[in-house]
Formats: sequence, C-alpha cells, structure tokens
Amino acid sequence: MTQTVKNQFITVAVALTVVTGITTEVQAAKIEFDADTYATANPNTCTPQLPDTGGKCFLEDGFNVEAFSAQEIGSATAFYSEGAHFHPSNSYEAQHFSEVDRLLGIYLTLPNGGTFSLQSLDYQLRDNTRAISGYSTDDTKILISTTFDPTQPVLGQFTEYSLGSTLSPTFQTLNLTEFEDITQVYIASSGDVNFDNITTNAIPEPSLLVGLLTLGSVGFCLRKKESQR
Repeated sequence: MTQTVKNQFITVAVALTVVTGITTEVQAAKIEFDADTYATANPNTCTPQLPDTGGKCFLEDGFNVEAFSAQEIGSATAFYSEGAHFHPSNSYEAQHFSEVDRLLGIYLTLPNGGTFSLQSLDYQLRDNTRAISGYSTDDTKILISTTFDPTQPVLGQFTEYSLGSTLSPTFQTLNLTEFEDITQVYIASSGDVNFDNITTNAIPEPSLLVGLLTLGSVGFCLRKKESQR
C-alpha cells in the first residue's frame, strides 16, 4: 500500500468516526448485581442461553447475566436443574454451597453473541465449612471456565484460584488475564463465596460497520487511483 493510499485510509476512518459517532474503542462493563435491577427481572429480562430450566436471567450493563445450577455432576445423569437464581439482596451475588454433587454459578454472554474479555471480579470468602466433591474446606476455590460439561467432574474443567480458608471481612479483587476474546464464561466456586463487580470489556457491535465502511471506501480509492494511471 502506497503512502498516499495509507493517508486516504486514515482520513476515511477518522471521517467515518466523526460523522457517524461510532468508535472502535473497547467498551468496559461492570456487573454489579444491583438489587433493584434483579427485582425487576422477573421472570427474565434477557434470553437464557443454557438449557431451558427456568433459571434467572437479567441484563446488566449490556450483558446477559444468567444463573445456572447443575446437579449430579460427574455422572451420565447430570442435568441443569430448575430454579437457578441469584442472591443479590445486598447488591452482590451471595453464592452458596448446596450439595457435594451440585455446582451453582454465573454464566455471562453478550446478547449479540459477540466476544469480550473478563478483566476482574471482586470476591469475599463467606464460609469455609462446606465444599463440593473434589475440593477441600481448607482451600476454597474460585472456578472460571469458558466451557462446562456437567457429566464430567468439576475438578479439571475450570481454572482455579485459591482463597484459602480465612474468612474475609471485605471484598478483594481478582485480576484476570486468561480470558481474552471469549464468547461465554462460567464463574462459580467450590464453597460459599460472594461475588461482585465482574468487570469485562467488549468491542461494540457498531465497530463492524466502521470496518466495512472503511474497507469499502479504501477499495473505492484504490480503484479510482488505478483508473487514473
């Protein structure tokens, strides 16, 4: 590409951004489990993506925030159970242990199926006396994965983050770098952990329009330049 065409490309891209008001900047989002948002999400304000079990699902800051509950994990009869829900009365998700073969958690997606990156989340170890199968109360784990098969054991499917067993009086932040350019993510724990301020970023869908318009304009410039030779 010649310098002239490069300059034309930059000029067109800038012009489109100014004229349309559309940018390609990454948009940050924060899932805060706002109690009022959850209260008005009855039965759901987003379209559940997991098997139709009646789990609670709401929209916050542009994301589908869906509760999941899987039972009889690690067996051929494993299933997503009905009534999965959140516990956001204090404007955070008070996730809790239920049974040794049951995993409760949060499932995040974008409504348009787009990609995003999981940046960080706040957590607080609330109780250290119960743990799901394969894990110990001596070291509660935050569990994060982009895939989850309930018919397989939880252990080995998730990236694990150790919390130890000391109860925390305040929330702490876990910064993440392993989950870039993903389309879904499961967030759970091996015990009783509070979650809040799940921070993500995503390139907004309109950026695709900018790219197409820019490429089209550049193609026109190239054809015009070729015809002038």
